[in-house]
Amino acid sequence: MAVLIDLGDPRGLDEEPAAGPLVSRAARRGAALVAVVLAGLLGLGGSAAVPPPPLVLVAHFDPPVTGPVVLSGDLALALERQDGGRALLAIGGGAVRWRLPLEGLSTEVFSAVRAGPTLLVTLIDSAAPAEMWTTYAVEPDTGTPLWQARAMLLGVAPRAAEWTAVLGGGGEREWLGGRDVAGGRELWRRALSAAQGWTPYRVGPDLAGLVLFETAGAPRARLLTPDGVLGEPRPLPTGTEGMQVAADLVVAAYERDGARRIAALRLPALEPVWDVAHPVGGYPYYVEDCAPMVCVTDSDRVWVLDPADGAARWQGQVGGSYALAPGVLVSNVNERPRFGVLRDTVSGRVLLRLADWSVIEHDGRSVLLAYVGDDRTWFGAAEPAGSGRLRVLGVGGPTLDRCWADTRGTADAGLVVCQALLGGLDVYRYTR
Repeated sequence: MAVLIDLGDPRGLDEEPAAGPLVSRAARRGAALVAVVLAGLLGLGGSAAVPPPPLVLVAHFDPPVTGPVVLSGDLALALERQDGGRALLAIGGGAVRWRLPLEGLSTEVFSAVRAGPTLLVTLIDSAAPAEMWTTYAVEPDTGTPLWQARAMLLGVAPRAAEWTAVLGGGGEREWLGGRDVAGGRELWRRALSAAQGWTPYRVGPDLAGLVLFETAGAPRARLLTPDGVLGEPRPLPTGTEGMQVAADLVVAAYERDGARRIAALRLPALEPVWDVAHPVGGYPYYVEDCAPMVCVTDSDRVWVLDPADGAARWQGQVGGSYALAPGVLVSNVNERPRFGVLRDTVSGRVLLRLADWSVIEHDGRSVLLAYVGDDRTWFGAAEPAGSGRLRVLGVGGPTLDRCWADTRGTADAGLVVCQALLGGLDVYRYTR
C-alpha cells in the first residue's frame, strides 16, 4: 500500500519546520560568528594552538583557466583557453601539476575515471564536425599521454589483474567497444543498428555491462558484457516505449489494453520479476534510478517503487526531484531551487530543509552545501543519515554559484572548486 505524504509548502526562512531541521540564515550566521569569535579569543590568548579551519583556500587561478571542472582523487581537471589553443590542466596541491594540449574549439571536460594506475579523461567538443567525444588515457602524476580514442568512455571494468575501458563512438554508424586500459589495445568492437539503443549497468563504481534495447520486430533486451560477450535476447512487453536501468532492474514502460504499465527484469539474467500498473496518469513521465528504490516522476510529483515487487512505497508533490546519493533524494527544486529539501528515499521522511543553501554534491560521506551572499560564499556539510545538522566549513570569495566536488571521495580531506565571480577558479581543501 502506498503512503501519500502531504509535503505542503516550504516554511519561511526562520520558521521551525514540522519535520527535519531548518538551516536558516540566522543559524548560519550565528554558527559562523561563534566560530570566528572563539578562534580570535584562542589566538589572542596565546596559550593554545588554534586548530586549522575545516576549509581553506589553497589556490586561485585567473582566466583563461575556467570550468566546467571534474575532480578525481587529489586532481581537479579544468581547461585553459588561449588564442593559441586549449589545454587540459590537472590541478593538484594548489598548483598546476601538468598540461595536456587539446584540439577543438569548444572542448570541455566531461568525465574522469581512474582504472588502476591510469587516469581516463573524456572531453566533449560540441563544435566538432563529426565525433564530438575524445578519451585520453594519461599517467595521473605527470600527464604523460598513453593513448587516446575518438570515443566516449562509458565505464571501466576489472579484468583479471588488468582493466577494460568500454567506449562508445559515432560517425557514420554508432559502435561500442572495449580497450585494454594499460596499453590501449582494442579488445572488441560491435556496430549498432539504428534500431538499437543502450544504457549502462553498473555494480558499484564499475561497469557490469551495457543493456541493449532492440526495437526491430518484437522489443527485446540483452546484456553486453565488458568483455564484448552478447547475451541471449529477452522479450520485453509488446508496445514497450522505453527502457531504463534502475536498482539492478531493467524497467520497461508499455501500454496494454489501453492501460499503461511498468514491467521489470532482474539483472544480470534479465529474468521477469514484476509487472504493475503505471502510477502516473499523464505524460510526460520519467523512470529514474534512485537507489535503493525506483522513482517514477512527472514535472512535480514522484512515485517511489520498491524494486522487490514494484509497489509504490510513498508518493508526493515534491516540486521536482533528483537522486543525490544512495538513500538521499533532493526535492523542491523547481519553484525554489535554493530551498531544497533532502529526503530519505525509502520512506520520504524529511532529513534536512535548506534555507538559501544550494547543494554542491554528495562527496561519499556528506552533502556539501554553499550559500552565496554578502560578497562571499559560505560552505557547509551535512550528514543526512546522522544528526541532519549542518556543519559550517568556512567562508570563501564570491562565486558564480557553480562549484564542483569529488563524488567518490573516501579520504579525510576533499576538494571543492568554484567558478569565481570575477573569473577563474578558486580551489578549496576541506576536512571531512
